[in-house]
Amino acid sequence: MKKTIFKTLSVLTLAIFMSSCETDDGTLDTTQEQSKEMIIDNSTTTKMRPSDDDPFFKVTGFDGPYDVINGEYVPHIGTYVKVRANNPFGFWKASGCFKQVGSRFLRTNKEKGSITHSVRRAEGGFNSVGHDFIAIPVVSPPPPPPPCPTSEHTKMRQSFSKYAAASNYDDRYTYNWTVVNKGNTYHGTGSSIRLQGYGNFNVTLTIVQDGCTTQTRTQNFYVNIGR
Repeated sequence: MKKTIFKTLSVLTLAIFMSSCETDDGTLDTTQEQSKEMIIDNSTTTKMRPSDDDPFFKVTGFDGPYDVINGEYVPHIGTYVKVRANNPFGFWKASGCFKQVGSRFLRTNKEKGSITHSVRRAEGGFNSVGHDFIAIPVVSPPPPPPPCPTSEHTKMRQSFSKYAAASNYDDRYTYNWTVVNKGNTYHGTGSSIRLQGYGNFNVTLTIVQDGCTTQTRTQNFYVNIGR
């Protein structure tokens, strides 16, 4: 009987010990997972807030020309950007198109760039705030002006009997018409003008283009009374 009781106690003790080991292993696994999370949490946290109302960071002005494109500040090359961070500790960093010069940041090229202020956290890593600036857009140059008009552009013809029209019309130029008929004078623009009435018409076509000599021609047209 004593042997049976001793054997039972031994088995029970061994079961309790194994259960305790499993519990310890589970606790160790949990601790390792928490440690991994802490390591991940210690990495740098970057908070890039573009709003001008950011409580920790603000663009305070520009020493030089800049544009506002779709709500974005776009300083020109050679312009200094002035910024302020409310946390007195930490350090500044310029990247991309910016170079730090004292307490300001100079734009040196057309590429995009950022200005950040970072503060070391007590638990490790950094908190960073700043502003990202877009690249200076590439603007296509305006097309060259057309060549100046010549006397060829003032040539006229009678169209459908009741119209005087420019034979070599070019919509890049401004066409002005003056018509005189029986003491009545009227004006028009565009590629042609209607001849109002009948008889002889003195038609003057003048072509104007900025930076060019004005071209003009006067020609006589006749409209039958039956038209």
